[in-house]
Amino acid sequence: MSERTGKIARVVLLDQVHETLKERILDRTYEPGAKLNIDALRRELDVSSTPLREALARLSAEGLVKAEPFVGFTVAPMPAPDYYRDLYAFRLVIEPWAASETARLRPEATLAVLDAAIADMSRHSLSRRYSRYRDFTEADEAFHRAIIAGTGNEPACQAFEGLRIHLHTARLYINREQDTASTHAQHRAILAAIRAGDEAGAAACMREHLIHSRKKLLE
Repeated sequence: MSERTGKIARVVLLDQVHETLKERILDRTYEPGAKLNIDALRRELDVSSTPLREALARLSAEGLVKAEPFVGFTVAPMPAPDYYRDLYAFRLVIEPWAASETARLRPEATLAVLDAAIADMSRHSLSRRYSRYRDFTEADEAFHRAIIAGTGNEPACQAFEGLRIHLHTARLYINREQDTASTHAQHRAILAAIRAGDEAGAAACMREHLIHSRKKLLE
Protein backbone atom coordinates (compact mmCIF):
# COMPACT_ATOMS: atom_id res chain seq x y z
CA MET A 1 0.00 0.00 0.00
CA SER A 2 1.39 3.41 -0.98
CA GLU A 3 1.64 6.22 1.55
CA ARG A 4 -1.11 8.09 -0.28
CA THR A 5 -3.42 5.07 -0.32
CA GLY A 6 -2.77 4.52 3.37
CA LYS A 7 -3.75 8.09 4.18
CA ILE A 8 -6.95 7.81 2.16
CA ALA A 9 -7.89 4.53 3.85
CA ARG A 10 -7.31 6.09 7.27
CA VAL A 11 -9.50 9.09 6.45
CA VAL A 12 -12.26 6.82 5.14
CA LEU A 13 -12.13 4.71 8.31
CA LEU A 14 -12.24 7.82 10.49
CA ASP A 15 -15.26 9.12 8.57
CA GLN A 16 -17.03 5.77 8.92
CA VAL A 17 -16.44 5.60 12.69
CA HIS A 18 -17.51 9.23 13.10
CA GLU A 19 -20.71 8.68 11.11
CA THR A 20 -21.56 5.48 12.98
CA LEU A 21 -21.22 7.16 16.37
CA LYS A 22 -23.12 10.25 15.21
CA GLU A 23 -26.00 8.09 13.98
CA ARG A 24 -26.20 6.27 17.30
CA ILE A 25 -26.19 9.54 19.25
CA LEU A 26 -28.86 11.19 17.11
CA ASP A 27 -31.02 8.06 17.07
CA ARG A 28 -30.70 7.90 20.88
CA THR A 29 -29.06 4.49 20.81
CA TYR A 30 -26.67 6.33 23.11
CA GLU A 31 -28.77 8.54 25.35
CA PRO A 32 -27.61 11.99 26.48
CA GLY A 33 -25.20 11.57 29.38
CA ALA A 34 -24.23 8.01 28.42
CA LYS A 35 -20.56 7.15 28.91
CA LEU A 36 -18.70 6.16 25.74
CA ASN A 37 -16.20 3.52 26.75
CA ILE A 38 -13.31 3.50 24.30
CA ASP A 39 -12.28 -0.10 24.96
CA ALA A 40 -15.82 -1.41 24.52
CA LEU A 41 -16.36 0.64 21.36
CA ARG A 42 -13.01 -0.44 19.95
CA ARG A 43 -13.98 -4.09 20.32
CA GLU A 44 -17.50 -3.59 19.03
CA LEU A 45 -16.47 -1.60 15.94
CA ASP A 46 -13.32 -3.68 15.40
CA VAL A 47 -11.07 -0.64 15.01
CA SER A 48 -7.97 0.61 16.77
CA SER A 49 -8.23 3.30 19.40
CA THR A 50 -6.68 5.97 17.12
CA PRO A 51 -9.57 6.49 14.65
CA LEU A 52 -12.02 6.03 17.52
CA ARG A 53 -10.42 8.80 19.59
CA GLU A 54 -10.19 11.04 16.53
CA ALA A 55 -13.88 10.45 15.76
CA LEU A 56 -14.83 11.24 19.36
CA ALA A 57 -12.73 14.40 19.25
CA ARG A 58 -14.57 15.46 16.08
CA LEU A 59 -17.93 14.78 17.74
CA SER A 60 -16.78 16.80 20.73
CA ALA A 61 -15.97 19.74 18.45
CA GLU A 62 -19.46 19.39 16.96
CA GLY A 63 -21.06 19.53 20.39
CA LEU A 64 -22.44 15.98 20.40
CA VAL A 65 -19.89 14.55 22.83
CA LYS A 66 -18.29 15.90 25.99
CA ALA A 67 -14.66 15.15 26.84
CA GLU A 68 -13.71 15.59 30.50
CA PRO A 69 -10.36 14.91 32.21
CA PHE A 70 -10.37 11.72 34.32
CA VAL A 71 -13.92 10.97 33.12
CA GLY A 72 -13.53 10.36 29.40
CA PHE A 73 -16.16 10.80 26.73
CA THR A 74 -19.91 11.06 27.32
CA VAL A 75 -22.83 11.94 25.07
CA ALA A 76 -23.49 15.66 25.45
CA PRO A 77 -26.73 16.57 27.20
CA MET A 78 -29.56 18.00 25.17
CA PRO A 79 -29.42 21.80 25.08
CA ALA A 80 -31.94 23.44 27.41
CA PRO A 81 -35.19 24.76 25.89
CA ASP A 82 -33.92 28.30 26.43
CA TYR A 83 -30.98 27.54 24.13
CA TYR A 84 -33.32 26.65 21.27
CA ARG A 85 -35.51 29.69 21.89
CA ASP A 86 -32.41 31.89 21.82
CA LEU A 87 -31.17 30.11 18.71
CA TYR A 88 -34.39 30.87 16.86
CA ALA A 89 -34.37 34.45 18.12
CA PHE A 90 -30.93 34.83 16.51
CA ARG A 91 -31.99 33.12 13.31
CA LEU A 92 -35.04 35.37 13.01
CA VAL A 93 -32.68 38.35 13.02
CA ILE A 94 -29.92 37.17 10.71
CA GLU A 95 -31.64 34.91 8.18
CA PRO A 96 -34.46 37.21 6.96
CA TRP A 97 -31.82 39.93 6.57
CA ALA A 98 -29.59 37.48 4.67
CA ALA A 99 -32.45 36.42 2.38
CA SER A 100 -33.20 40.07 1.61
CA GLU A 101 -29.56 40.89 0.95
CA THR A 102 -29.05 37.83 -1.24
CA ALA A 103 -32.19 38.75 -3.19
CA ARG A 104 -30.69 42.18 -3.78
CA LEU A 105 -27.36 40.79 -4.97
CA ARG A 106 -28.55 37.57 -6.64
CA PRO A 107 -25.07 36.07 -7.15
CA GLU A 108 -25.18 33.39 -9.82
CA ALA A 109 -23.10 30.93 -7.79
CA THR A 110 -25.51 31.21 -4.87
CA LEU A 111 -28.56 30.66 -7.07
CA ALA A 112 -26.92 27.52 -8.47
CA VAL A 113 -26.28 26.16 -4.95
CA LEU A 114 -29.87 26.95 -3.92
CA ASP A 115 -31.23 25.16 -7.00
CA ALA A 116 -29.11 22.09 -6.21
CA ALA A 117 -30.16 22.09 -2.55
CA ILE A 118 -33.85 22.29 -3.47
CA ALA A 119 -33.40 19.38 -5.89
CA ASP A 120 -31.64 17.33 -3.21
CA MET A 121 -34.34 18.06 -0.62
CA SER A 122 -37.06 17.00 -3.05
CA ARG A 123 -35.52 13.52 -3.21
CA HIS A 124 -35.55 13.05 0.56
CA SER A 125 -37.81 13.51 3.54
CA LEU A 126 -37.60 14.18 7.23
CA SER A 127 -37.49 11.03 9.32
CA ARG A 128 -37.03 9.82 12.86
CA ARG A 129 -34.03 7.79 11.69
CA TYR A 130 -30.80 9.67 11.18
CA SER A 131 -29.73 7.46 8.29
CA ARG A 132 -32.80 8.72 6.35
CA TYR A 133 -32.84 12.21 7.82
CA ARG A 134 -29.16 12.91 7.04
CA ASP A 135 -29.53 13.54 3.31
CA PHE A 136 -32.40 15.97 3.83
CA THR A 137 -30.67 17.93 6.57
CA GLU A 138 -27.44 18.20 4.58
CA ALA A 139 -29.37 19.73 1.68
CA ASP A 140 -31.28 21.97 4.08
CA GLU A 141 -28.04 23.12 5.67
CA ALA A 142 -26.53 23.84 2.25
CA PHE A 143 -29.59 25.93 1.39
CA HIS A 144 -29.43 28.11 4.49
CA ARG A 145 -25.64 28.41 4.41
CA ALA A 146 -25.76 29.51 0.76
CA ILE A 147 -28.19 32.31 1.61
CA ILE A 148 -25.88 33.57 4.34
CA ALA A 149 -22.88 33.27 2.00
CA GLY A 150 -24.79 35.13 -0.72
CA THR A 151 -24.62 38.28 1.38
CA GLY A 152 -20.84 38.36 1.07
CA ASN A 153 -20.72 39.30 4.76
CA GLU A 154 -17.84 37.31 6.26
CA PRO A 155 -18.62 37.97 9.97
CA ALA A 156 -22.20 36.82 9.39
CA CYS A 157 -20.95 33.67 7.67
CA GLN A 158 -18.57 32.90 10.53
CA ALA A 159 -21.26 33.48 13.17
CA PHE A 160 -23.73 31.23 11.36
CA GLU A 161 -21.18 28.49 10.77
CA GLY A 162 -20.03 28.50 14.39
CA LEU A 163 -23.51 27.79 15.71
CA ARG A 164 -23.81 24.42 13.92
CA ILE A 165 -27.52 25.11 13.79
CA HIS A 166 -28.60 22.06 11.84
CA LEU A 167 -26.57 19.61 13.87
CA HIS A 168 -28.18 20.76 17.12
CA THR A 169 -31.70 21.02 15.78
CA ALA A 170 -31.35 17.53 14.31
CA ARG A 171 -31.48 16.24 17.87
CA LEU A 172 -34.98 17.67 18.09
CA TYR A 173 -36.15 16.97 14.54
CA ILE A 174 -35.53 13.25 14.73
CA ASN A 175 -37.81 12.86 17.74
CA ARG A 176 -40.76 14.76 16.27
CA GLU A 177 -43.10 14.27 13.34
CA GLN A 178 -42.42 16.76 10.55
CA ASP A 179 -44.47 18.01 7.60
CA THR A 180 -42.05 17.51 4.74
CA ALA A 181 -44.39 18.91 2.06
CA SER A 182 -44.79 22.29 3.77
CA THR A 183 -41.05 22.49 4.42
CA HIS A 184 -40.34 21.91 0.72
CA ALA A 185 -42.90 24.56 -0.24
CA GLN A 186 -41.35 27.11 2.12
CA HIS A 187 -37.88 26.59 0.68
CA ARG A 188 -39.19 26.95 -2.86
CA ALA A 189 -40.96 30.20 -1.92
CA ILE A 190 -37.74 31.62 -0.45
CA LEU A 191 -35.80 30.73 -3.58
CA ALA A 192 -38.46 32.17 -5.89
CA ALA A 193 -38.37 35.50 -4.04
CA ILE A 194 -34.57 35.60 -4.11
CA ARG A 195 -34.47 34.80 -7.82
CA ALA A 196 -37.03 37.54 -8.51
CA GLY A 197 -34.97 40.08 -6.59
CA ASP A 198 -37.86 40.57 -4.17
CA GLU A 199 -35.98 41.66 -1.06
CA ALA A 200 -39.02 42.16 1.18
CA GLY A 201 -40.63 38.97 -0.08
CA ALA A 202 -37.50 36.90 0.52
CA ALA A 203 -37.23 38.21 4.08
CA ALA A 204 -40.92 37.52 4.72
CA CYS A 205 -40.73 33.98 3.32
CA MET A 206 -37.65 33.21 5.43
CA ARG A 207 -39.32 34.60 8.54
CA GLU A 208 -42.43 32.49 7.92
CA HIS A 209 -40.28 29.39 7.41
CA LEU A 210 -38.36 29.92 10.65
CA ILE A 211 -41.51 30.61 12.67
CA HIS A 212 -43.06 27.43 11.28
CA SER A 213 -39.91 25.46 12.17
CA ARG A 214 -39.77 26.92 15.68
CA LYS A 215 -43.40 26.04 16.30
CA LYS A 216 -42.93 22.45 15.12
CA LEU A 217 -39.89 21.94 17.32
CA LEU A 218 -40.65 23.89 20.48
CA GLU A 219 -44.42 24.08 20.93
